Amino acid sequence: MANVAVLGGGSWGCALAMVLHHNGHQVKVWMLREASVKEIEATHELRGKLPGVQIPEGIRFSTDLKACVEGSDLIVLAVPSTAIRSTAAKISGMVPDGQLIVAVSKGIEEDTLMIQTEIVESEIPGADVAVLSGPSHAEEVSRFLPTTVVAGAKSRETAERVQNLFMNGVFRVYTSPDLLGIE
Repeated sequence: MANVAVLGGGSWGCALAMVLHHNGHQVKVWMLREASVKEIEATHELRGKLPGVQIPEGIRFSTDLKACVEGSDLIVLAVPSTAIRSTAAKISGMVPDGQLIVAVSKGIEEDTLMIQTEIVESEIPGADVAVLSGPSHAEEVSRFLPTTVVAGAKSRETAERVQNLFMNGVFRVYTSPDLLGIE
């Protein structure tokens, strides 16, 4: 069992939090707005984005970024791609060297043409950065419909670690060293 922080409580962040929780991990989700946290705590739904999907009570939601990040074995960056750099910068002083961070947003930074993993590495040079992506939809993943994605990292060990944390009978994770191709 791993302690996981999912940064970003939108549909994709919540869907991945549900996968990780289903796999037996302790999951905390950081959200920007207190009102969103209160709504999920009261209804166990992300009504506007995942209507009808029940979010397990065991997943914890918070607006306290430091409390979510500290002590995590895995940090999943599920914020929009436009917020990756600022979020990575905010947590850079909170994470130890070697921290496993998985970027799950798609996009290229307009000013630098950097992919998401490069942005994270530039803000948190000591992190062990990976990417998780594929032809998937949060609506389907949150309902545990069969899905296939790819975990990529510079080292095979890191990609396989991500694979082992996320994979289950319906959420299949394959590995590749091709970060640019995946992103």
